Amino acid sequence: MPLLANKKTCTGCMCCADTCKHQAIKIIEDINGLWYPKVDKNKCLECHACEIKCNLVCSGKLLNTNNTENFIPYTAWNKNSSQRSISTSGGSFAAIASYILEQKGIVCGATIEKNRIKHIFISDSKDLPLIQGVKYIQSNTNGIYKQTKTYLNEGKLILFSGTPCQIAALYSYLGKRSYNNLYTAEVICHGVISNIILDYHLKYNHANQIISFRSKELGWGKDTFTTVMKDGKETILKNRRLNFFYDAFKSDTVNRPSCYSCKYANIKRIADITMGDYWGNKQFPSEETKGLSLIIANNLKGNELIQQIEQLSLIKTTWKECLPKNPRLYCDKHECEEISITQQLHKLFLYTPRFFAKNYIGPRATKRNILAYIRNYYIIKKKKKIDKRVKQELEQTIKLFESYEKNRNIDLSQIN
Repeated sequence: MPLLANKKTCTGCMCCADTCKHQAIKIIEDINGLWYPKVDKNKCLECHACEIKCNLVCSGKLLNTNNTENFIPYTAWNKNSSQRSISTSGGSFAAIASYILEQKGIVCGATIEKNRIKHIFISDSKDLPLIQGVKYIQSNTNGIYKQTKTYLNEGKLILFSGTPCQIAALYSYLGKRSYNNLYTAEVICHGVISNIILDYHLKYNHANQIISFRSKELGWGKDTFTTVMKDGKETILKNRRLNFFYDAFKSDTVNRPSCYSCKYANIKRIADITMGDYWGNKQFPSEETKGLSLIIANNLKGNELIQQIEQLSLIKTTWKECLPKNPRLYCDKHECEEISITQQLHKLFLYTPRFFAKNYIGPRATKRNILAYIRNYYIIKKKKKIDKRVKQELEQTIKLFESYEKNRNIDLSQIN
């Protein structure tokens, strides 16, 4: 039997399933709402190919691909207002994807299907809305890496987007060969949470389908509301008291176990481009309510790509401005593993009253809700540890980039 990563370290990237030529690995959702590989002993020939690919991803060994010294951060937004309005932040991904599609390329991204997330390929701009917008539960990528390689070998231009561990999984699957026709774009990932949380969020709100995980109806930054199908029509759930999904997400208690000590919550980046919300940006107040993106070009290839896109507004920013509100760019949250209940979710919902489960996992903390108030007090106390470390990591990261800039200026003065 292959020795794949255990439940604590498995990223759920599904690279192992695509690697197995004997179809001995299936991806299943476990009782706690997380994707994991399952090996069929009768089909497994113990070639250990899946182990090699899996370990490359889980160990973070591929993170040294890009030279940190060459990273360039940008404030960005999509000039196409309609694309930007349905995007989560500034619509930068839609602008990049549109450019690739205009070049007759193919874009791979995450979409919602039957209240689960899966990766799909699109080749027509009319399908772009399917893969726009943030998703906070993990995407099923089973078969995607294999198909991506097929397209690349056919010479097709590909933009592959996903979480950093999914980008690492793609590179691991592709092996040592580099492809000039492949561009990768990773999201700034805060960790994925159990699928069960979404299921109960819909149940508590008497809805049957998730449409989007965030809405800009009240403006960017005030958009932590899900859009669902309820009573036969699309409805934005604005009742904060029933916002079970976001309260659970923000508690950091229901993340995938591997997300707490994520190797990719690191200033080293795996993809050509890193994308996310530019939280804390004060440079463009007139654009802020529409949403702003942070784009980091992690190598020359990524920088050359975004510079060609006329639909994208790009303004260089500084590390001091863009890092403070995006701690997952440089720091994991392993301290929160102490308060994780992800592996007990099934039992919690099965053996405890609904009131207890709901108010223990994802309530808004108010003094009228004693259980939630006590629980949140405990969580906040634990989170003080990570807040302290985040501050230290931030200072060290900024110093690192300042040293790069200083050395660059010295080199230029010597040339002059």
